Amino acid sequence: MFEIKENGGVLVSLQGENLCVNEARVSKIPFNRAWPGKQRDISQTEISYFVSAVIRKNENGFIPLHFTVESLTDFDEAIVRPLSKNITPLVCGRKIELDITQPGQYTVERDGIHNALCIFVDEEYSLPETKGNIIYFGRGEHDVGLITLKSSDTLFVDEGAVVYATIEAYNSENIRITGRGIIDNSHAERLDGDCLAHNCGCLRMQNCRNVTVDNVIFRDSAVWMATMLNCENVVFDNIKGVGMWRYNSDGIDLVNCSNCVIRRCFLRNFDDVIVLKGIKGYDHRNVENIFVSQCVVWCDWGRGLEIGAETCADEYRNIIFEDCDLIHGCHVHLDIQNGDRAHVHDVVFRDIRCEYVRDELPPVYQESDSMEYDPTPLMPYKPLCIYTQMYCGVWSDDNLFGEISNIKYENIRVYTHKDDNTLSTTWNNNVPPCKVPVYFTGATQENPTHNITVENLIIDGENSLNMDDFEIYHNENAFDIIHK
Repeated sequence: MFEIKENGGVLVSLQGENLCVNEARVSKIPFNRAWPGKQRDISQTEISYFVSAVIRKNENGFIPLHFTVESLTDFDEAIVRPLSKNITPLVCGRKIELDITQPGQYTVERDGIHNALCIFVDEEYSLPETKGNIIYFGRGEHDVGLITLKSSDTLFVDEGAVVYATIEAYNSENIRITGRGIIDNSHAERLDGDCLAHNCGCLRMQNCRNVTVDNVIFRDSAVWMATMLNCENVVFDNIKGVGMWRYNSDGIDLVNCSNCVIRRCFLRNFDDVIVLKGIKGYDHRNVENIFVSQCVVWCDWGRGLEIGAETCADEYRNIIFEDCDLIHGCHVHLDIQNGDRAHVHDVVFRDIRCEYVRDELPPVYQESDSMEYDPTPLMPYKPLCIYTQMYCGVWSDDNLFGEISNIKYENIRVYTHKDDNTLSTTWNNNVPPCKVPVYFTGATQENPTHNITVENLIIDGENSLNMDDFEIYHNENAFDIIHK
């Protein structure tokens, strides 16, 4: 019988001073379905935790922060992610000690992924200067409902503030959303299957330009967390997305947008995390000039870094995903799904770290209310590392094949823990770990996936030139694939 060991709560102190530990409801299992007319059952979720801290500088650089995490239940092993940060915690009984020397986002995990703690470390920050209108929320709870921003508005959610709201803007420019507080969408109720519903989700903007969203924490979105429709010149910087457990609670969806930057963000979502979409009605604009960097991604369902599946646009081009840590995945880490007419080209995935745990939970579609999650027939399981696919399917609107070309995967580092037994369970101790999947498919010879370069693919510290650790697949309509 499938069981999950509950790790319980935590107490956290910084330099000996207790921190406020915030809660966020997250998905416990990758068990999903199309919108059934009601919200997901709470039994499929669990509580995770997060704390925020400020790191300061002196003449020698950042002053290290010393955290003590006390677990309220027993555990055997602790790990700090991203693994690329090389933080080895000191464990003594129920206490975990660790030092953080740089700004960023980190997770402390006890005996696997459940009831994890996120530590958000920011540089010092204050109310920015602005010439426009400032909408300010200070410490405490504020149940606002709907906030509609206009041109030149700045929304400042200060540290210690929790604002229960959906934020929207239409046909506006020069907008900023900032602060170190929490924007919480838990009071919003989803009523139907429309992921683009008004008055729902943490943030929705349409036909806007010159937008900056920085430092704030988004929590518990009712649908897609941050949706940008037909927007340009948009920056998401150092935002955090936590507590996404409801159906279709994507991370950042750029829908037919151009000239956008997503950097230094932490996003844990129950559906695709950073997604570049093209949707009918907005498809007069190409998806182009997008730069995603230095993000920490935790995907509980769907794709981590994704193009598609909806690609209603003439072109997707000049897109870079760089220097990101994908600390947990579900279906695919690095994904291109060209489901419509677009020519997707000149896309680079560079300096990406993809992490795997030994006993990945496989995604399962829930077919009825009475169906229970049972992963055992599907284990062992590994999400696809790279998937580049062209098709017309359930999410297609054009019902036309496009093309995929000139795609580069450079310096992709894969952590498999193939020699690490600390996270193993009784489910598959006697089953050898499966290989890491990499798939390329085209639609037809006239609509191919071609001119793909995979350079310096590293697994567990070694460049895998012979690809023995990977399950490689491509069909006859995917060609000119170079591995070096």
